[in-house]
Amino acid sequence: MRQTKIVVTRYGGPEVITVAEQECPAPIRGEVRVKVLAAGVSLPDVLAREGVHPETPRVPYTPGWDLVGIVDQIGEGVSGFELGQTVAAMP
Repeated sequence: MRQTKIVVTRYGGPEVITVAEQECPAPIRGEVRVKVLAAGVSLPDVLAREGVHPETPRVPYTPGWDLVGIVDQIGEGVSGFELGQTVAAMP
């Protein structure tokens, strides 16, 4: 399965945002994979993109501090989740 994602390739203005496509990895033991339906992108993401937020990730990274989606794969050893379950996360 392929995924399309937004990637900040370096710190700066909106021009540093690119679209990338890659294989979607299967979850490893203890993980679930979530098909993202919506992601929150707000002022902290803009500040991170500019490289000035105190929790700025190293580039390259995908912006979005919260998400809502559906569990589409479950790794070994995971309990408490079901395929198709709607979840929210702040990774």
